Amino acid sequence: MQVTTTISFPKNMAQEMEKQIEQGKFTSRSEFIRSAVRTYLLFQKGDVSWEVLAAPFRSFAKQKKLNENDILCAVERGRRSEKNSKSSK
Repeated sequence: MQVTTTISFPKNMAQEMEKQIEQGKFTSRSEFIRSAVRTYLLFQKGDVSWEVLAAPFRSFAKQKKLNENDILCAVERGRRSEKNSKSSK
C-alpha cells in the first residue's frame, strides 16, 4: 500500500532536485525523495553501510576528476588539521 504526501520545498532545493533528475540519477521526484528518506532511516537505525555513506563522495570525486591519491592526501590534511586544533585547546 502506498501513501501520498504533499511536500513543499524552497525554490533552490527544488531546482537542485530537478538537476539530479535531468542528469538521470533519478527517474522522478518521488524516486529522489524515497531514496533520501530511505537513506535517512537507515542512518537513524544505525544500519547504514560504508557504501551508502561513501556514494555521494564517490560521485563528487568523479565529477572533480579526483583520483585515490588526491583523496588520501585530503584525508591526511584533515587529520593533521584536526590534530592541531585539538592540541591547541
